Amino acid sequence: MEIPELTLKISNLKKTYPGEVQAVRGVSLEMESQRIYALLGPNGAGKTTVLKSILGFVDYSGSVEVFGSDVDLVRNRLSFVPEEKSFYENLNVEKALRLASKISGSFDGKHARELINHYKLPPNKKIGTFSNGMKTALYISLALSTDSDLYILDEPTWGLDPILREDTLEFIREKVIVGKTVLYTSHIIPEVERIADEFFIMVNGRVRFAGTIDGIKEKYRIIHMPLKKRANIESKSAFAVAEELNRLSIIVENNEKIEEFYRIDDATISVPDLEEFFQILVRSENGK
Repeated sequence: MEIPELTLKISNLKKTYPGEVQAVRGVSLEMESQRIYALLGPNGAGKTTVLKSILGFVDYSGSVEVFGSDVDLVRNRLSFVPEEKSFYENLNVEKALRLASKISGSFDGKHARELINHYKLPPNKKIGTFSNGMKTALYISLALSTDSDLYILDEPTWGLDPILREDTLEFIREKVIVGKTVLYTSHIIPEVERIADEFFIMVNGRVRFAGTIDGIKEKYRIIHMPLKKRANIESKSAFAVAEELNRLSIIVENNEKIEEFYRIDDATISVPDLEEFFQILVRSENGK
């Protein structure tokens, strides 16, 4: 059996900004080729810093390997949509297309124009005057028109209306069909459910879960119980505990230890969906 190529391997990645702000706290993850990975988390979780570290845009401690090498040796195999879309501010679309073709030898100008027409972007209007959604459409058009092996996309649907958002997700899916790999950030759960093969949930600079939706449903259960019953919980049996109003929401592994919860009055046990799993993890880490 052929072992899939490891597109990305991150080991114990840490990044602290001036002022002792710990943006990333020991992140480790791996990505195989020809799959879509979502880096999911609330604002400030560290998602963008992880992407910048992969691309070598910030200093960090730890190890990052892209296609088994330092990113500088394989940069021509990557395309990137940044969080801050300000590179082309003083250009119009036509000039941005010409610049993109000079930056990358694998840039397909014809395909870029097809995408730009799809998004209905004005060719001669200054990009600095574009709305957030229009800038997102431009950057995704340029990135997906470059023949790369790994596409790193920071919030690639930000500011788009629902129809164009769905179109963009389909354009991303098409890359995997032809053998490419995608890593993108999002905090929109329905997007992740529709498009990602696997995902990483980041909270407060750490990866709290890595896997699939099916993996969550198989491995975990959600317990809801009155707050006054908290004393009944053995902390070692809970993956995450969050308080909300007068009740507790608890993520536990689906094993023999779950039997202790069946003995608690007014406790309910259910199979988690991604939305609820994510919300409990975030509230648990934030002390809510």
